[in-house]
Amino acid sequence: MKFPNRKYLYYAGGVLSLLVLVYFAIFRSDAVAVEAGTVSRGELQSTIDAEGKTRYHERFTITAPVSGKMFRIQLHEGDRVPKGYVLTRVDPAPPRPLDPSRVPDSGVYPYAYNVYVPVDGVLTRIFVTSEGIVQAGAPIAEVSKPSQLEIVTDVLSADATKIKPHMAVSIENWGGEGSLKARVRAIEPQAFTKVSTLGVEEQRVNVIADFESVPDRLGDNYRVDVKIVLWDGKDVLRVPASALFRQGDHWSVFVIDGSRARLRNIEIGHRSPAFVEVSSGLAEGERVILHPPNSVADGTRLSVN
Repeated sequence: MKFPNRKYLYYAGGVLSLLVLVYFAIFRSDAVAVEAGTVSRGELQSTIDAEGKTRYHERFTITAPVSGKMFRIQLHEGDRVPKGYVLTRVDPAPPRPLDPSRVPDSGVYPYAYNVYVPVDGVLTRIFVTSEGIVQAGAPIAEVSKPSQLEIVTDVLSADATKIKPHMAVSIENWGGEGSLKARVRAIEPQAFTKVSTLGVEEQRVNVIADFESVPDRLGDNYRVDVKIVLWDGKDVLRVPASALFRQGDHWSVFVIDGSRARLRNIEIGHRSPAFVEVSSGLAEGERVILHPPNSVADGTRLSVN
C-alpha cells in the first residue's frame, strides 16, 4: 500500500487550519462583556423627588402703631420672646428743646406707644435694626411659632397633578440620622415660572407638607431632600431600571439565555429611580443586561461580568 506524499498531508493540514480560522472569524464573533441584574420581588416606591425648605407656618409681622421715633430693639434674631413682651417703643412726637443749642432729651416720651409681641415664639427677623423715624404700619420685626414647622418644595406642574393631600412624605438629608415622616397638607393652586440650572423655564407648583413629629434641631429655612410617595408596594415583581430601553412603542430588555442575549418586550407598571414594576414579560429569577451597550443585539454572544 502506497501512502500519500508527506508534503500533501502538510498542505491539507494547513488548508484545514485556515478554514477553521475563517469560520471563527466570520461565524464566531468575540463575546460582548456585559453586567447582569436579576428580576426579583421586593418593595417598590414610586416617588417624586425634589429639594425643599423648612418654614415656620405661623408668622406674625409686628408693625409700627404710629409714625414717630422708634427706639432700638435690644434683642437679636433667634431670641425667644413671650406674649406681651415690650419689643420697643415709638414716640409719636418727641419733645424738642426751645433752645436749638440744647441736645434733645434721649429719654422716652411719656406718651410713647409700646410695641408688644403678639404670641409666644421666636424673633425670626428684625426689619428695623437701628433707632430712627418710622412710618405708621411699617414692618418692625417678625415673630414665628417654632412648634408649627412645615416643608415647602416646588415640583413640576405636570408632577403636581399626581399629588394629593395626606400622601406620605419622606424627609432625608436633613442633618440627622435616618429619615423623617411628613404628610402633604396642600398643593398651591397657582404655578410660577422658575429657570432651571440648565437655563430652561419651567412651571413649578409649591407643595406644603407637615411633619408628623417636629425635630428640635430643625429651624426656619433649612434645606432638606423631599420624597413624595405616590405609590408603595411590598411584594412587587421588579426589574432594575437600568435594564430597560425603548424599542419602538414598547419597553424592552435583553434577557441572558445561557451565553446569548435575547430581546424581549415587556409591560411595566410603577417606577422608582432604581426599579420598575413588571406587569408581564419577565419571571422572577431571570437575569437581564444592565446598561445594554449598542453592540448587543438579539443573539449576541455574551461574557457576563
